[in-house]
Amino acid sequence: MKIIDSTLREGEQCFGVYLTPDAKANILTRLAALGVDEVELGIAGRDASVAGLVELARGLGGRGHGVRPELSVWAACREDTILAGAALNTDWLHLGLPVSAAHMEKRLGLSPDALLAHLARHVALACASGQARVSLGLEDASRADPEFLVRAALAGRDAGASRVRLSDTVGLWHPLEVAEVVGRLKAAVPGVAVGVHCHNDFGLGTANALAGLMAGAEYADASVLGLGERAGLAALEELTAYLHFRLGLPYRVEVLPGLCRTVADAAKIEIPPRKPVAGSAQFSCETGLHVHGLTRDPSLFEPYDPAKLGLSRLVALGKKSGRAAVAAKMAEFGMDPAGRDLEGITRKVRAKSERLGRPLTDDEARDLLSR
Repeated sequence: MKIIDSTLREGEQCFGVYLTPDAKANILTRLAALGVDEVELGIAGRDASVAGLVELARGLGGRGHGVRPELSVWAACREDTILAGAALNTDWLHLGLPVSAAHMEKRLGLSPDALLAHLARHVALACASGQARVSLGLEDASRADPEFLVRAALAGRDAGASRVRLSDTVGLWHPLEVAEVVGRLKAAVPGVAVGVHCHNDFGLGTANALAGLMAGAEYADASVLGLGERAGLAALEELTAYLHFRLGLPYRVEVLPGLCRTVADAAKIEIPPRKPVAGSAQFSCETGLHVHGLTRDPSLFEPYDPAKLGLSRLVALGKKSGRAAVAAKMAEFGMDPAGRDLEGITRKVRAKSERLGRPLTDDEARDLLSR
C-alpha cells in the first residue's frame, strides 16, 4: 500500500488556490518528513516551478526528512507535454486520458478503437523518451464501460505502462464498487500496478481510496485537506492516519498538524475545528456518558491518543454534563467532591450552560463549583 500525494498538482487545481514556489517547497519538505511514498509535483509543460521541486526533492533523503519520496509529474496524452515531462527525469511520468463514452464523443471526437490506438502510441512515446516508468491514468473510469476499461488497461500495459490509475473523476463510486473494479482489473491485467484517484463529490473520497487499497490496489492518490477540483480528493491526513493507527504503516503522523496548517495557510483556507485528524477541537467533550468513559480510560471513546497528533483533549461542563463529569472537574480543580450535592450542582451547571448557549469556561466552572 502506497500513497501518492497530489497536493502540488490536483490540490492547486482547487478553485482560488495559488501556491507560491516557496509554499510548494515547504509542502514538499513536510510531505517527505511524513514519509509519503510518492509526490506528484505538477503538470509537465505548464508549471515552471516543477524543475526546482525535482532538484529540491533529490536532496531531501538523509537530511532528517526520512526517505526521499518518488517523484512524478502529470502530462496530457500529447507529444509536447510527454517530452516536457520526460525531460524532468522524475521517477514516474503520469499520462492522463479519459475513457468514458461521453468524453470520447463530446470532448475528444474519437471512437473507442481510435482512442486505444492514441493511448498506445503515446504510452510507447513516453517509454521511448527515456522515462523510467510510465503511469497511465484512465480518467472518468467510474462512467466507462467496464469491458472497455479492461481493454484500455491492457493496451497501456502492452505499450509499456508500469501502472494504471483508475480515476473516479466525478466521485460516483462507492467503496464496494471501487473494490470490485480494482479486483476485476488486477485479475484481467496482470503484470501492472493499479492505483486509484478518488474524488470526494459525495464525501466518499477517503473511504473509496482505502477500499481500493484494501482490495489490492498498490497506490492511492490523496491531497492535504482533500484539496482538488470541486469537493476535492481523498484527504491525505485522514488516509495516512488510518493506515498508521489501524494498519501499522510507518507514516510519521506527528508531522500532520504542521503539514495541514502549512497547506491551509498557503491556500488561504480555514481548517474546520472538527475536521477529522486535522481539526483542533475534535477531542472536546461535554456529554455525560462520554466524559464518564474518558475519566475511566480515554481509549473508551477515542480512536487514538490525540497527543500523537499534537492535539489536546478538552473536557468541559455544560448542559449535557452528568454527575461524573462534575466530580471529575472538581477533582481537576483540587476540590473534594465527597459530601457535595453533585445532583444539585449538576443541575446548576446545566442551567447556566443553557442560559449561555455554550459549555462553561474553566473559570466559570471553577466559580460555580466552589460555591
